[in-house]
Amino acid sequence: MVSIAVHLIVLTAFGVVKFSQSQTRGKQRPTPMAKVSQIKKLIQANPVIPKPKIKKSVKGQFARKPGGLLSASQIFDTAKPNSQNWVDLAKPAASQRASSLAGSRILPHKIEFFGSFAEQRKVCYLVDCSGSMQGVFGRVRKKLKESIAGLQPDQYFYIIFFGGDRLFEFGNGQLLRATQKTKSAAYDFIDLVQPAGQTNALAALERAVQIRDRRGLSPSIVYFLTDGFELTTEDAQRFPQKIANLQKRFAPMTRINTIGFWPQGNDRKMLEAIARQSGGEFVFVADGDT
Repeated sequence: MVSIAVHLIVLTAFGVVKFSQSQTRGKQRPTPMAKVSQIKKLIQANPVIPKPKIKKSVKGQFARKPGGLLSASQIFDTAKPNSQNWVDLAKPAASQRASSLAGSRILPHKIEFFGSFAEQRKVCYLVDCSGSMQGVFGRVRKKLKESIAGLQPDQYFYIIFFGGDRLFEFGNGQLLRATQKTKSAAYDFIDLVQPAGQTNALAALERAVQIRDRRGLSPSIVYFLTDGFELTTEDAQRFPQKIANLQKRFAPMTRINTIGFWPQGNDRKMLEAIARQSGGEFVFVADGDT
């Protein structure tokens, strides 16, 4: 009994010591606290967002490999009407089949421009509007409108004026269906173009052969109208071959009918060569000619 009492006393004393030590440690341990004002400031502070990295423009956009050709969009400041819905103008009518009307009557696909005739469905008009065309441009406008007016609703067309180091396009790189709505918009566009500046026919022809329809097909025929070229002797010698290379690369099935307004001897030869090598024809326009 004495032994049991001694053990109880020892255990009780040991428990009291441990309890007092734990209380002392609890009082000594610091409690982490933060001021309310500091927390409020942290919540209200705006997050720091790093500035976006701005990619510098790449210089040398006109650089090209030796023997390569610049695209028309690089050479020209291209202008297009902004108010048109080109997708809708390019779509065929839902109830319309190619080359037909409501009585299954086959339509002739005749095109006429300054006495140059063709029977094709897809045409691109490429017209010089440089300053040298000033005296005849009113006549050109009239004939171009008449040619477009004669197109049937299942034909497609595109217009490119070139002059003053600019391209003026009716379209957005896609051939447009010759509906009355599209024709009316084209007439307004033609009236806005004024002749000015110099001629850069090579870049204009490069653009013309890259025009496509909704299926990716090139124009069947390009009407190329100009009163002459502004070329060095070296460029003049290679000009027809450059055009042939462009056509072979982009539109091998496209014919180019050339129309010359009183071209000089060498310019006339180039227009004849361009037409001949594409299977087209050359028309010489003199004063009083249709």
